[in-house]
Amino acid sequence: MARDADKTKEKLLSAATAEFAAHGVAGARIDRIAERAGVNKRMIYAYYGNKEQLHATVLEHSLDRLVEAVPLTTDDLPGYAGRLFDYLVDHPERHRLALWRILEGSPSTEAEQRSTARKLAALAEARAHDGALDPVALLMFIMSIVQAWPSTYGALGRPSYADAATQRATVVEAIRRLTTP
Repeated sequence: MARDADKTKEKLLSAATAEFAAHGVAGARIDRIAERAGVNKRMIYAYYGNKEQLHATVLEHSLDRLVEAVPLTTDDLPGYAGRLFDYLVDHPERHRLALWRILEGSPSTEAEQRSTARKLAALAEARAHDGALDPVALLMFIMSIVQAWPSTYGALGRPSYADAATQRATVVEAIRRLTTP
């Protein structure tokens, strides 16, 4: 029985991720999530409470996967930026979820706040010798530069390998220049 519940939750999270990435919280529909997951919509309420709680779970799940796949490497920030770029290209739903959260004015989740605090502490410790950029500014610059490219893909379709490779190289070089004295 537990396996069925876990499988159902997994299907619901996958369907909800696609729905929230496509429509945001306001435009997402529980009926579409249930239909896409192939489960009764009552299961969404049973497992997640309501649409907002499901959205929060999707954001946390998405962030957990990103942090696990792309850990911050303070000794190689250009490499980190490149890996983050790759992840966002390969997982456009993560980028779209973040953009929708900002557009809809949703507050950051506790998981996002904890993740950001850990990154800032690591940057402050690793770059204590460099007073030129404070850790908050540095993290914001890295995130802004990395996220600027994948956000253009929606209207243009997924770029060819050459386009993505050129854009990635540009991101990595920008972060190298930003972080190299």
